[in-house]
Amino acid sequence: MKTGLIAGVLFTFGLLGCSSNALEDLKTLGSDDFSEDVWRDASQEERGRMVFSLLHKHDVTKMKVEEIQALLRESTAYYEYDKFPAYLVGAKEVESEYGDGYLLAFPFDRNTGMISKYVIYPEPKK
Repeated sequence: MKTGLIAGVLFTFGLLGCSSNALEDLKTLGSDDFSEDVWRDASQEERGRMVFSLLHKHDVTKMKVEEIQALLRESTAYYEYDKFPAYLVGAKEVESEYGDGYLLAFPFDRNTGMISKYVIYPEPKK
């Protein structure tokens, strides 16, 4: 029973994609410098190339949800709840249950409004 529970938990975390521990892996999407002005008008592919820089420059787990929304503007995707900021980024050839491209999402604590982590799904290939 205990083994099954542990396997279930590990499987669930595997579905979440990357966590902030895998920041270096995001370089595979590109290493363009993040700029709020450029992000605003960028294509999905261009945004994907800025994800590493965005997360390197901004410690999102110290931000409130309103701050990430002000920085990245309106969501372009859906992740678990309507209120979680979520964006499709990167190559449209990448397919997942969330759409064409990688899903970058920012779940937050509903009591504090603080971003708890970032999620990118599927996990970028190294």
